Amino acid sequence: MNHNILKALLRKGFSSKMSGHIKLTFIFDGRDTSIRTWISHSKKEISDRLLGIMAEQLSLSRQELNDLVDCTLGKRELITLYEQKGVL
Repeated sequence: MNHNILKALLRKGFSSKMSGHIKLTFIFDGRDTSIRTWISHSKKEISDRLLGIMAEQLSLSRQELNDLVDCTLGKRELITLYEQKGVL
């Protein structure tokens, strides 16, 4: 699951930086935004509780995060969603 989330976010406009954890930041118009989350290097599975925290950090509902990872929510739709929520 961890690897799937990372790959999905990278395909949807996030960049990654390695440190103690993998820091993912949404890039919009070539610039970093305040939309970010972290994924542990060591965890193979992410608990429901942590998925909820990640969704909150990404300004998404849990269902929207699931849709993003399952690729039913594309990059353009994500940008539109962020614009509607006023986070971009």
